[in-house]
Amino acid sequence: MNKFSILCIVVFLISCASQPPPLDSAPMSVSITGDKYWTLDFFYFHKGKQTHTKAFEFVNRRDCFETMYQMQVDAKKLANQSGSGICSKRFLEGQKRTQDDVLGYR
Repeated sequence: MNKFSILCIVVFLISCASQPPPLDSAPMSVSITGDKYWTLDFFYFHKGKQTHTKAFEFVNRRDCFETMYQMQVDAKKLANQSGSGICSKRFLEGQKRTQDDVLGYR
């Protein structure tokens, strides 16, 4: 019985190894681009424990930060609740920063 199981395993491995690779496996070129929008991930907390998260996209960095600040103020108005957020945008090497990516003053 032991010899039969070893023989089956060897035949199975030989049959898998002898198959040619599929023809449609042509290499694909994928270009990675940076983000177009600023993303705000805002986390709500109740008594120090995270309850839920909301995500928003903004064209301007300033709008992202202003919304985050206003959401923090609004979250503090409820008892035992707070909020925290992060504004982020993924840049690639060589990607140009625009006027929308500057925090600046209003």
